[in-house]
Amino acid sequence: MTMALPGNENGQPDLELAKSFIDLIDKAVASDFIVKDITEEDKANDFYKSLKFTLTFNQIKILYERKVITHLFILPKIQYLFGFRPKEGLCLLVNKKVHKHVLCDGPLAELNEKCFLVNNLQFLLVQSDAFKVWSYVPACPCDQRCANTPKALELRTKLYLEKDEGEL
Repeated sequence: MTMALPGNENGQPDLELAKSFIDLIDKAVASDFIVKDITEEDKANDFYKSLKFTLTFNQIKILYERKVITHLFILPKIQYLFGFRPKEGLCLLVNKKVHKHVLCDGPLAELNEKCFLVNNLQFLLVQSDAFKVWSYVPACPCDQRCANTPKALELRTKLYLEKDEGEL
């Protein structure tokens, strides 16, 4: 199944995402997190504001944003998730080398060309308690696996588990 986002000749979206597409993203993200809408309190969070400002300053139109919560001890409990059309150079924002590699050295771009959910979308997470930014690859919300599922799972696993040199 292929679903592309509408866009103009500059590669920027002409329209907001359809509710059905946002629901699919929510479904995919819900396999990793509890997904919540952004509240006024969230909009006042310094780290939410900082990443949103950084993205918009770099002329990135944010198409998707949510507060995500996890109870996994290896992940920050509360983070903010932003989805947008891919933009080069954002690897400078992320904290870990593996996230930089996935975001900017090609693996995500290869998946982006073939997967309908991440087709023309890129995701960043920022912690609610520190300006620590992470790349994110959502799970596929499809009922049946496709040829992209193993590649997406490999990238997702790397992002979660691979450690930088010297990291505990």
